[in-house]
Amino acid sequence: MIVHGVLNYVAKIIPALQSRCTRFRFGPLKDESVAAKLAEVCQSEELTLDERASKAIVKLSGGDMRKVLNILESCSLAYKTIPETKIFQVTGRPSPDTVESIYDALTNQDFSTAFNTFNEHKTSKSLALEDILRELHKCVMETNFPELMKMNLIMRMSEIEFRLASGANERTQIASVVGIFIEART
Repeated sequence: MIVHGVLNYVAKIIPALQSRCTRFRFGPLKDESVAAKLAEVCQSEELTLDERASKAIVKLSGGDMRKVLNILESCSLAYKTIPETKIFQVTGRPSPDTVESIYDALTNQDFSTAFNTFNEHKTSKSLALEDILRELHKCVMETNFPELMKMNLIMRMSEIEFRLASGANERTQIASVVGIFIEART
């Protein structure tokens, strides 16, 4: 007996059935394998992806082919030729250009300008603050900051993520993000 929506969540299967089953855990697929299968699906569905769009889908999927197909299907409902910008619009995830603009504002601008830049990108593109923070974390780790500064920024951003998960106001948390970057610069 197969129950819809239960197959991916072992905790939703009653213990009596779990004890009679074998669990298979699959690691993420390699990017090359995902890209090859994505190209094959695009060809069979008569969809056109530019190189950057293909790389964006592979990156967003994290090696999960189901995510690749879901993203591709969502995009294909509206577009037959899919550029990179549409991938990020459809998924609601921040594009590299958006993250770069926000990160540049956080590391170079005064509080008001950085806050307005951050808030404008978030609201105009309907982005989740959690997604932006995840990408900012990667930016901090790749930047040539002293290790103590990186550690402080990551710790403070994790506190902001915790407050967001607890229901804190996003606008206030944006101000907190801007504040910690300005504090780190000084």
